Amino acid sequence: MGAKRLAIVVSTPAESGDLEAAFELARAASACGVYVSLFFMSKAVAGLPERRAQLAELAEDGCELAVCGASAAAAGLCEVDIGLPLGGQDDHAAIVSRADRVVAFT
Repeated sequence: MGAKRLAIVVSTPAESGDLEAAFELARAASACGVYVSLFFMSKAVAGLPERRAQLAELAEDGCELAVCGASAAAAGLCEVDIGLPLGGQDDHAAIVSRADRVVAFT
């Protein structure tokens, strides 16, 4: 059996503290050998530009990161602002369907 897979979905605004909690969970799971995928959408997307360094660290740790393009557009953001490629709900569905467990900050 391969490594376990964890999907983390975040849609709440940065002020909720859920982005930081998601990042901590991702780092801890990754350190334990779990393959981690994160999908950011809705109000969470607006908090990503200030966290580009943290996102880069997660990517370096092997985490898969995806951002809802429609949510980014609604926040007036593009890939350059966030530092990640934009995707869609197909990416969200794929991340969740591959996961053994899903944690949603909604």
